[in-house]
Amino acid sequence: MNILQCEDIRKSFSGKTGAVKALDGVSLEIEKGSAFGLVGESGCGKTTLGKIILGILKPDSGRLALKTKRVQVVFQDPYNSLDPKMKIFDSLAEGLMVRPSSIVHRVSFEIKEKIEEVLNLIKLPKDALNKYPHQFSGGERQRIAIGRALLTEPEFIVCDEPVSSLDVTIQLQILDLLKESQKRFGITYLFISHDLKVIKFICDRVAVMRHGKIIELGAVTELYSAPKDDYTRSLLTGAFYDNMRSNGRDSL
Repeated sequence: MNILQCEDIRKSFSGKTGAVKALDGVSLEIEKGSAFGLVGESGCGKTTLGKIILGILKPDSGRLALKTKRVQVVFQDPYNSLDPKMKIFDSLAEGLMVRPSSIVHRVSFEIKEKIEEVLNLIKLPKDALNKYPHQFSGGERQRIAIGRALLTEPEFIVCDEPVSSLDVTIQLQILDLLKESQKRFGITYLFISHDLKVIKFICDRVAVMRHGKIIELGAVTELYSAPKDDYTRSLLTGAFYDNMRSNGRDSL
């Protein structure tokens, strides 16, 4: 069963030389419980599509059907996505504070219990709750951002370059956490990235974007082993050589 279906999505922005097509007839389907990769160079339209799916932007035309309201997002920069003036407990609890004040004491206990469960999942100690974002490393902040997303029990998470600002060792830890969370909670991911190694590690299917269009789409194993489009082949060749230069080994 598909949790998301996009049909002929189009979006343009005004530029100095006129309208710029960010999305030019994008169609795709994402199966519930899967991890779907969206890959391409900067400016290809993948983040614009993510924002349309999240409801941040409206398409100019096309049809989008997202069959859940339990949606979350994990951004690239965890430091900017966490309020620097809020302790971690308050940042995590913020999304759960939606019930009437008449049951605030019972809810506070429930919230604390949920937060402690998530804290165990993201492998941070309890004293982390009384600290501020600047007291954590980039990888730890991304763990917190993922924990905050998981607290609302989402069915669909848009991951927009969630590991691109982290070093390779920390990337692998975060990707393992996302994989574990998907297996445990049955979450569907839309995983946006320019890094084909990351997409190969975590995704089942992948769409390659260029100039606002999807130029190739298929199972990760098939696309990586036998790409049909020249652009996809060039991306894969670049990823291979980048990998060879990365400490002389395949890190992901």
